[in-house]
Amino acid sequence: MERVTKLVVLRGNSGSGKTTTARELQRVLGPTALLISQDVVRREILHAPDTAGTPAIAVMAELIAWGRAQGFTIIILEGILKRSVYGEFLRTLKQTWDTAMVIGYFDVTFATTVKRNQIKAQPFSRAQLAQWWLGRDLLGSEDICFDECSTVAEQCQRLLKEIAGTENQ
Repeated sequence: MERVTKLVVLRGNSGSGKTTTARELQRVLGPTALLISQDVVRREILHAPDTAGTPAIAVMAELIAWGRAQGFTIIILEGILKRSVYGEFLRTLKQTWDTAMVIGYFDVTFATTVKRNQIKAQPFSRAQLAQWWLGRDLLGSEDICFDECSTVAEQCQRLLKEIAGTENQ
């Protein structure tokens, strides 16, 4: 039986835990998992604004298609991926990937993102975090919502269960 590539999208505010969880999920899954970070694509590779029409969308779409063509079993896309800029892109992905896609949203408080941000190697200021903050920026098609009480290990376990469940659909 041919193995189907799965797409996992992890969204949430800066400091919500999505990058840490994405990296741990990739580590657990091993070399068959591809991790695409919105921040790396948009800020480090493209130096592009996070506004409508950002070229980051096309580059991320190409990376996802490339990962699928290369036979990665899991592709993880993580980032703030705010609905106002990336909503249509994410809806298109959901239509294309259907049941082979899992969307997780990190629904944590602003206070928690500030606290978690402080342990980063290069933390953002509270003012920057406040400027970027989006409360409950849900798409309406999330499969999992994580709160601040769940650990990275618990989040990975939930994602692995959800990924395994998509194989039966």
